[in-house]
Amino acid sequence: MEIINQRENTQKVVVRNSSLAGAEFENCRAEEVSFRNTSLLNFRVECADLSDAKFKDVNMSRMFITDANLSDLEIDGAQLGGAFIHNIGLPTKGHPAYREDQGRQRPLRFEMCELAGSTITSSDLSGIHIQGCNIEGLTIDGVDISKLLKRYQSEGQPEDKALQEEPPRMTPLLKRSGAVFVPVRDIEKARDWYCRIMGIPVESANVMNGHLCSLPVEGSGIILDTMPMWGGEEPGGPPTFKTPAFMLLTDDLAASYTFMKEHGAELVTAIEHDHWFAFRDPDGNLLMVCRT
Repeated sequence: MEIINQRENTQKVVVRNSSLAGAEFENCRAEEVSFRNTSLLNFRVECADLSDAKFKDVNMSRMFITDANLSDLEIDGAQLGGAFIHNIGLPTKGHPAYREDQGRQRPLRFEMCELAGSTITSSDLSGIHIQGCNIEGLTIDGVDISKLLKRYQSEGQPEDKALQEEPPRMTPLLKRSGAVFVPVRDIEKARDWYCRIMGIPVESANVMNGHLCSLPVEGSGIILDTMPMWGGEEPGGPPTFKTPAFMLLTDDLAASYTFMKEHGAELVTAIEHDHWFAFRDPDGNLLMVCRT
């Protein structure tokens, strides 16, 4: 069936129990049209005004929509498994429909959606609010957000009641320490040694700017540094720690003592008070191992 350039105002057209295979409608005004119990397989709609259209209890699998104005579109109770949504937003500069005065894309809303396992890439997510959602396993650039939030929530609630009741201090500094800088002479050799004794994969500890290496450890960080601004350019290298700078923790003190000895660390003390021992790293920094 083909209707092209229909000029007369047809008040009512009723088609029942018919096949519309190959039907074409072009340059027609069709307001308040209803299709019920109808197969529209491979239906094509181009350059048409479908504003305020409603689709209910329909099979729209593999439907393709492109170059369309879907502002204020509402999709409710739909199965979107395997859907591919991309290049969404206002026309970009250079697109035939781009206008200088178009402003910014109005925000979208997602509510009660099953998005488990979905992937979002190369998208503008600025200003997004996520509330009351199951985010277990959600990652952003490889960071597990659920674990990050749990850590933030636990660190944000002091266990010491006295700290909770303490009045705010007039200081911009936080009540926690950051990373410890360890002066070394050869950044790669130091990196390899610390990774070996702490069980850290070498490939996960990258050397930065030729003189820095941040070790991926839990708790306060450890940063190895040849200290080019603080004596690293001198023949003997930067000054090392002559008193214990920080402690490495263990739940087996005797095994740790034997382990450090086998790996060539200079043991400065024996195990003291069944709680700690001191040693020097290859650069001569004095450090400690303590029982947890």
